[in-house]
Amino acid sequence: MNQFECIKMNFPKLTVVFLAFDVFFAVFCVALACLIGVALCCCLPCIIAVLYAVGQEGASEADLKVLPKYRFHIYKDEEKLSVGAGRMVPIETSSGYLANERILLPEDAECCICLSLYEDETELHALPCNHHFHSTCIVKWLKMNATCPLCKYNILKGNEQV
Repeated sequence: MNQFECIKMNFPKLTVVFLAFDVFFAVFCVALACLIGVALCCCLPCIIAVLYAVGQEGASEADLKVLPKYRFHIYKDEEKLSVGAGRMVPIETSSGYLANERILLPEDAECCICLSLYEDETELHALPCNHHFHSTCIVKWLKMNATCPLCKYNILKGNEQV
């Protein structure tokens, strides 16, 4: 029996083997594509959330001490301004930084974190972006995330926004 007769006898068997391999490979590729698709749909949002959380860094105590502090004083009736208006009087901090006095209109005299109006003699912090908040509210926020809650100004990186 020569070489060609051997191939002729085994041709149907080889054809079946190669077709079975092709079918197995096609099923494997489709299953792998489906698995990757499901993984992207289900796990990608989780992966993005974890990467975002890891990328966030809070402010240290030293970073918080640099922020200017103010005491809020409500205008009295004799000053003839709108109810709720007031002024932010700077308090000297341990860093020695003393800011300028600021006047707040009634619509600006509230903390955007806790959504409550500033009361007389309340201690406030102002960020470099000029947004102001209750001291307790913004300190808690900045320890978790060193960005302004309103404009996303990063107090650690300067004008770089997240």
